[in-house]
Amino acid sequence: MNINNRKIAAIYRILAAFIGIITIIFQFGIFSEEKRFENILYFTTISNLLCIIMFIVLSIKTFADIKKYGTYGYTSISSHLKGEITISIILTMSVYHFILIPFALKEDPTRKIEIIDVILHYIIPCITIFDWLLFDKKRRFKIYDPLLWTILPYLYIIFVYIQGNYNLSQNLNIGIGKYIYSFLDYNLLGKQEVCGNIIIISLIFIIIGYVIYGIDSIRIQNNEKNLGKI
Repeated sequence: MNINNRKIAAIYRILAAFIGIITIIFQFGIFSEEKRFENILYFTTISNLLCIIMFIVLSIKTFADIKKYGTYGYTSISSHLKGEITISIILTMSVYHFILIPFALKEDPTRKIEIIDVILHYIIPCITIFDWLLFDKKRRFKIYDPLLWTILPYLYIIFVYIQGNYNLSQNLNIGIGKYIYSFLDYNLLGKQEVCGNIIIISLIFIIIGYVIYGIDSIRIQNNEKNLGKI
């Protein structure tokens, strides 16, 4: 179901930006004695920051479109950029749920999930997905977009190995491995297993991308059929 009411979209996007900003403030410990700005190294933080920036831009753009075009209609950003951010936050949720949580619970079965982790890894991703489902005009994605959407994760992987050469994560004293995520640490797992992990994540990422592309196309086709019956 598409909602072509910009006022509803504006409220939704303002709330999304607000939730994201507050969560990131607590994530960085801005109002606490112990600041945690090193969390910017995590893909989770980067993808969430991209979502927050997107929702701020969308909020401003939606209000501008209300003033210019009226209440009814759709407001979005570049479909390529929207897809990139959406698929990146889905990757954040997927890796956290299927890889990091099982690994953490295996190491410490008594470990509890904090509310900030729930918001960053589940709530913000779901809010982002529903923004696309509810407030975006469909059939804007190109068939090659799911391949382009891999650019950001690959750039992040390059960043992980570059910073590892400078021991940035260790110098920041954040208690994590040289390469931030253990499944990318070839000193720990070996190059073959790490390459396998990257290939598996890439395939999952591309599959999810084409699922989104397929849903986008199916929804439009169904809407067109329904319109034809009226």
